[in-house]
Amino acid sequence: MWSGINMLVTKLGGIAITVVVVRIISPHDFGVFAAALIVHTIVSSCAELGVSSCVARRDLRLEDTAPTVAAVSLITGTLFAAIVFGLAAPIAALLGAPDAEGPIQVLAICVLLTGLFAVPGAMMTRDFRQDRLFLANLIAFVPANGLLILLAIGGDGAMAFAWSRVVGQICVGLVTLYSAKRHFWPRIDKVQILPILKFGLPLAGANLINYTLLNADFAFIGRILGPALLGVYVLAFNVASWSSSVLGSTINSVAMSAFSESGADPDHLRDKLARWARLTALVACPLAAMTTILSTDIVIGLYGEKWVGAGEILAVLAVYGALFTTSLLLSNLLVATGQSWRVLLIQVAWLSTLVPTMWISVSTFGVLGAAWAHVFVIGCIVLPSYLWALRSVVPNLAGLLGRATGGPAIASIAAAVAAAMATIPITGAWWRIGVASVVGLVVYLAAALPFAGGVLAMESDSKFGRYVAFTARLLAKTRRRTT
Repeated sequence: MWSGINMLVTKLGGIAITVVVVRIISPHDFGVFAAALIVHTIVSSCAELGVSSCVARRDLRLEDTAPTVAAVSLITGTLFAAIVFGLAAPIAALLGAPDAEGPIQVLAICVLLTGLFAVPGAMMTRDFRQDRLFLANLIAFVPANGLLILLAIGGDGAMAFAWSRVVGQICVGLVTLYSAKRHFWPRIDKVQILPILKFGLPLAGANLINYTLLNADFAFIGRILGPALLGVYVLAFNVASWSSSVLGSTINSVAMSAFSESGADPDHLRDKLARWARLTALVACPLAAMTTILSTDIVIGLYGEKWVGAGEILAVLAVYGALFTTSLLLSNLLVATGQSWRVLLIQVAWLSTLVPTMWISVSTFGVLGAAWAHVFVIGCIVLPSYLWALRSVVPNLAGLLGRATGGPAIASIAAAVAAAMATIPITGAWWRIGVASVVGLVVYLAAALPFAGGVLAMESDSKFGRYVAFTARLLAKTRRRTT
């Protein structure tokens, strides 16, 4: 819950700031920063070689792993930061955005900070201290975004976003460092280094491929179509990721540690996965469905007419976001059961399929082709691969996921159809969003409450959980009587 609140509050704050800033800067400047962010995101994903996950695992002793993890993270973070800083100019030219050289060099500082604060951040995850991570992001929000707005008004464009990232990461790192119950000096233990690297390197490779996948579309669009269209696409992708980033952060924060506590009990693991898959679908499916029908209205209402081209892209990417959250849940299950190498294999298959598909789609259909390439690959390649990899861990996984997510998906489609019909005679972006939201919410709650009641009743013995379960039973009984 704390992780979800953390992402929700910071995401809403980030949306508000973005609404202000993108009305000041041009799509070209936004695209230049997006090109720089591609480099930062990919490099940061493997800056600590994946070893920080050893600290987050509750089945490993913290005293054995933390000093070595701290040393490895610091060394590799410094090395990667130096490489990025030195190669900023040719990397920017390769991405089709030479102006991104300066922002790439600034974001190299963030790569260094990733290695420096890796252990305190992993300790917060290990101890389920999402309340502290929420506090850290809350404290960082004001100075980071205050600087962003000031620099944007001053005409700094892409550099405004880059320096804002640095300030925010410093604030978050200092708060997590202060909040950690214990501190460990960097020290390489010869006994621990090989097991840590054996676990971390496949995970780092999987993370590298995963974030390359997430940014492959940006790279192709920037290279083929230029920074301006890249800016439009990135805006659509950011809006589509509002829900998936909140859910993804929550899943990544608790799922791996919690799955690892199930040990070798297959029934416990199966029950836990079923509940979490349904809970994830109850949130992801309606958000994806409503975003799809309101995509153009959302873009025009928030960002203005100059970004209208992002509307149809957003409609497709909303579907991708819902599928991506399911893949995250399955990925964490594989890592928790010690099969990080299988995650790497799936990421390799994902990348090797997406790259040619993305290249053909962008070259043929433009920015909309990039969105459809994501949906095709994750639906036809990635999710079936996870089902195959987990077949021995959770028997009949496809059936389990179908039963868990089918109800919320059908309820979401019904809500979206009702909302779309209600907005046919209405003009004006905000009026359409308001009417559709009310109609969609009412229909969805009526259709999905029985599924939600079952999940909350299992997850909580609180009065609220019992109340939702009672309301769901009452609604079902009323339906039967009416019928």
